Amino acid sequence: MANYELVFDLGSAYVSAALKKDGFTDKIPAVVAVAVDTEQIVAVGVEALRLGSAVGSGVKLTRPIFEGAIIDVDGTKALISALLSHLVNYKMSAFSRYNVTCAVPCGMISSDKNTIENAFLSLGAKQVTFVETPLADSVHLFGEFRTRQGVVVDIGYDCVDLAVVSANSIAAGCTLYYSGKNLTDAIVERIRSKYMIQLSYESGEHLKLNCASLYPNDSTVVAVTGSNTQTGAQEKVNISSKELYDTVAEFVRKYAKIIQSLVASVQGEVAAAARSGGVMLCGGGAKLAGIDMFLQGELGMPVYVANFPEDVTIKGLLSL
Repeated sequence: MANYELVFDLGSAYVSAALKKDGFTDKIPAVVAVAVDTEQIVAVGVEALRLGSAVGSGVKLTRPIFEGAIIDVDGTKALISALLSHLVNYKMSAFSRYNVTCAVPCGMISSDKNTIENAFLSLGAKQVTFVETPLADSVHLFGEFRTRQGVVVDIGYDCVDLAVVSANSIAAGCTLYYSGKNLTDAIVERIRSKYMIQLSYESGEHLKLNCASLYPNDSTVVAVTGSNTQTGAQEKVNISSKELYDTVAEFVRKYAKIIQSLVASVQGEVAAAARSGGVMLCGGGAKLAGIDMFLQGELGMPVYVANFPEDVTIKGLLSL
């Protein structure tokens, strides 16, 4: 019998984990620092980001998880090991074993699940169980919004899970590989085409988080600096939320169309229950200003945003 029960959410931006016994949760950036000369992993998480930003550190940063799947086994194992040390290392003996429940995207194929399972087993796990992300989300969201069914939308860094959830199962669902990263890219392209200024991805992300809004009358203005595409000179430009509105609205309307398709694909009673329960948003992308009211207008259904959208999956896993 395993000594510990742990839950994991292997995100492309953050990896979260928790210990079921006491509910202790930890989260680290899903980033690994690799020495340029030796190709050895030298740091993970926050320390990796610190090294990567230091001049002359001799490291390169990599993200070992992409669209919920492992693309670098060693890097992922380093991230998992770091979280294990935070959660249970001081309690574990040489004879300790642990079970893992891991959230995965709706559309994950069996070979990708096998890669995740083998990574955990090689680090001492006794058993690995998978739960589709919308199901894990629904456990927490349904409690928060006092319903028993609805549409769950988890907007992550590089994929979005959408599902009609009823009777503790997914009636219809899909994984969309068009998410927060793509919105940042669209914002960067918008600024380049309008001002002939090339922003870094980081500057585009800054605009998304601090300026992008689905409130038509939002008057927020944010200054960013980029490279003139003709002269190469650095230029500062003030960007308003209104300038980004059409780009952001076009992006979110694609989610509305998918939600409408999913609800239309299920049987009458389930569809009616889903419409009544409404759409529940979580994941980092759910923090986009005005996304709930915008989707409500597009769908004609109630739309809610979780209080702590980035923590919904791990909280749901803990409650299973």
